[in-house]
Amino acid sequence: MIMREHEKIPYDSFAFQEYWGEGMRLPSQSNGLDRWFFQWQWRNSSPTNDDVESDQPMVTESGYYASYVIGAQWFDKAKTLPLVVTTKYGSDRIDFLKMFSVCFNSGIASKEFSKIYEVDMEQPRIKAPELKSVLSPLIVAHFLSVVKEIVRRGLKKDYVQREENLKKVKGHIGILRNERINVLKKRYDKVFCHYQEYSEDTVENRLIKKALKFSQQILQLKGVSESLLPLQHTVHVCLAAFANVGDQIEVWEVKTIKRHKIFREYDDAIKLAQMILHRYDYSITNITKAAEEYCPVFWIDMAMLYEHYVLGLLRRAYGSKIHYQVRGHTGYPDFVCYSPNIVLDTKYIPRFERGGIDTYIVRQLSGYSRDKWIFPTKPVTNIPCVVIYPVEGKEENPFKDKRLEDFLNVEDQCLWNFHRIAVPLPTLTDAQ
Repeated sequence: MIMREHEKIPYDSFAFQEYWGEGMRLPSQSNGLDRWFFQWQWRNSSPTNDDVESDQPMVTESGYYASYVIGAQWFDKAKTLPLVVTTKYGSDRIDFLKMFSVCFNSGIASKEFSKIYEVDMEQPRIKAPELKSVLSPLIVAHFLSVVKEIVRRGLKKDYVQREENLKKVKGHIGILRNERINVLKKRYDKVFCHYQEYSEDTVENRLIKKALKFSQQILQLKGVSESLLPLQHTVHVCLAAFANVGDQIEVWEVKTIKRHKIFREYDDAIKLAQMILHRYDYSITNITKAAEEYCPVFWIDMAMLYEHYVLGLLRRAYGSKIHYQVRGHTGYPDFVCYSPNIVLDTKYIPRFERGGIDTYIVRQLSGYSRDKWIFPTKPVTNIPCVVIYPVEGKEENPFKDKRLEDFLNVEDQCLWNFHRIAVPLPTLTDAQ
């Protein structure tokens, strides 16, 4: 069943109320967050003018409604009812690669980005061609950001078991193999040896390199575009750093690799590399097949993705002047600028283009602007509050070559010192 964000789930919600209860809450939530894939809501549809005149009752449309989260899930316990949620604008139109690359260039930590999405490889896959342009680029972009950090710090080395037919004894002799390939064939100048070598060619590094090869193929399928150029460059740089590492690894080796408590980047890279290989059944030839129409169970929090996308755009334009998630007595505003003093908050609510700002948002941002923990020095005037919201449009950075205070010229018609900035979601062109 295909639907869009915030729409009512077409399945009989009442039949599954005992199973889902309030709905499907997203795991690993930070304090103060209340995020859902879908949630039970009591809604009454407003009657038309004709209905009011004829005293028709309000129409109840209660049931499970999708949140601002896209992805694919099984709606029933037997896993026979698939639920595919796409964006309001259509997932095939949004340039997710552009959003992901901007997020990673903003300096977001891999651990933080992991909170934006989650993938479950254990459940049966769901046929969702509408989302085929979303998941693979997301995992690849995340994987490359982690591997880039590994390359920067240097590849981990370890003792690797080697077997080789040598002219001199090294390590210890493999007696049975030596007799079979040397003694019986009267090759007395060779000795088959087992030995250890301190090398970068570890199982973990071979897994990462193989996933880099997969990533290279995936990015080539998407075509050459501005969004892909930074990621393709990152792949080339990373592969060059893995030049002394092989890419031959067996499936059983992939599944037995243990996590590292010390090398946290390797822990993330291994998990993501396993996802990439599992996604295509460990066969690089499957990348070009229609298998991408089937995706694993996953979700992406579009509100958090949009928040980090805007963070990347702001930091590209204003650098260190933008402070993210400053701790305050009243909460954590998305962005704070101290020169000049401005509070900015992203709201993944497209209707801001048409309607007014909700009262709870006004109270939230007003609290931030008067918070002594956020602004220790008492301001001379009220601190401007800015709501940033998505629209369809060009994928340019609206902050580029502009001062942040230039956006404060237009004030909300109902509120003092409240302003709105529309930051477009990047969309794919017909050429792409």
